[in-house]
Amino acid sequence: MFEPNSYLTTIFYRLREVGFNLSMREYFSAKDAIQEGWGTKNKEDFKKLLRLLWCNSWEQQKHLALIFDKTFGESEKTKETIPNFSTKTQKNANYDQSDSDSSTSISPNTTIEFSSTEITKPTTEELSPLPIANPQLIQEYQDDAEFYTHYPISRRFMVYSWRYLRRPIADGVRDVLDIKMTVEEATKQGFFLKPVYRRREKNHAHLLILVDQEGSMTPFHDFSRDLVETAKYESSIERVDVAYFHNVPAEYVYQDSFLTDKISLETLLNQCDSETRALIVSDGGAARGYRQRARVSATTEVIWEIKQHTNLVAWLNPVPKKRWDNTTASIISHLVSMFPMDQEGLKQAILTLQR
Repeated sequence: MFEPNSYLTTIFYRLREVGFNLSMREYFSAKDAIQEGWGTKNKEDFKKLLRLLWCNSWEQQKHLALIFDKTFGESEKTKETIPNFSTKTQKNANYDQSDSDSSTSISPNTTIEFSSTEITKPTTEELSPLPIANPQLIQEYQDDAEFYTHYPISRRFMVYSWRYLRRPIADGVRDVLDIKMTVEEATKQGFFLKPVYRRREKNHAHLLILVDQEGSMTPFHDFSRDLVETAKYESSIERVDVAYFHNVPAEYVYQDSFLTDKISLETLLNQCDSETRALIVSDGGAARGYRQRARVSATTEVIWEIKQHTNLVAWLNPVPKKRWDNTTASIISHLVSMFPMDQEGLKQAILTLQR
């Protein structure tokens, strides 16, 4: 049975080297299609699948055909070389086995007479294996870091980072000893009468998280879920509001990750004040490499509406910064502080919200 998965990674990397704008989304789409039975009949069926998923023009189809044929050509050379070597080895093994069988078939009553004939030692050429070509294996890529960056930030690091998002107000129980005021009171009175206590500070921070959901953000759902859960349940932040959207926060956003329970963006923003921190989590079109004027315009309008209520706004982008160039995200990064979705990026985002 034809197995296309053994060729998929090599073809994927080679296409990216020649300029194909392919992301991990396209790679896993091909994997899912193969798992469902598409492109598994033969080479042509596999080529047709990749052409449908990864090519946007006739020029790209020609490049795909060249790289596709080259990859399979290298694989066929390898298969031809290795069986020839194994066949010769098997023949030598059978020959040795037949000699061994014939030598062991002598009956016990047979007497062996040694002649005076000189036994000549076989030459090295007769015993040496025939020269074979070194098999040329398909080039394998050792740097598969992209396949393992699915979880750039651990849940534990998120919990630790949220400690720095604070809005302390001293309105708690009056049970904190104020040493400085106690000393001052004793100095004024000339003797110590009683200690002075001050109120305990509470974290009255309000955090609004807007999370891009589905589409190109699907591989990062685990991250966004942990980000929301740690902020809501494992931090000292007093109030955390979460809203979900697809691509752009439009007139309506959603209160659940399945995008079913909608609420107007205006209603959500009216609950914010100048001390509210707004964190947007989205790829901004960088995952697919798109640059769309309509998305830039819609995002600009939403950011403007948010800044009418608070200037404490930051953006977390799950796509590495080197892939923002020539995408919608590169333009949006000039409108709002945007940081990559890694440990340093989360630190900088929280510092931006804390100012």
